[in-house]
Amino acid sequence: MSKKQLETFFAKASSDKNLQKQIVDCGPNNSCVVAVGKKYGHNFSPATVSHWQRDHKGALIA
Repeated sequence: MSKKQLETFFAKASSDKNLQKQIVDCGPNNSCVVAVGKKYGHNFSPATVSHWQRDHKGALIA
C-alpha cells in the first residue's frame, strides 16, 4: 500500500510544479518528502522513498 501511495503521489507531482518544488526543497531529507506527501493525503514511509530512489537511480521526480 505504501509503495502505491508513493507512486500516486509522484504521478501527481509530475504535473504539478508547486508540488515538484516542495519535493526538491526537501533535498535528501526523505522524512520531509513523507511530510509533503502526508499534506496531500498520501501515506508512505521514508524507507519507501529510499527504495524508490534506489530503483529509479536516485530520482524522486522525472
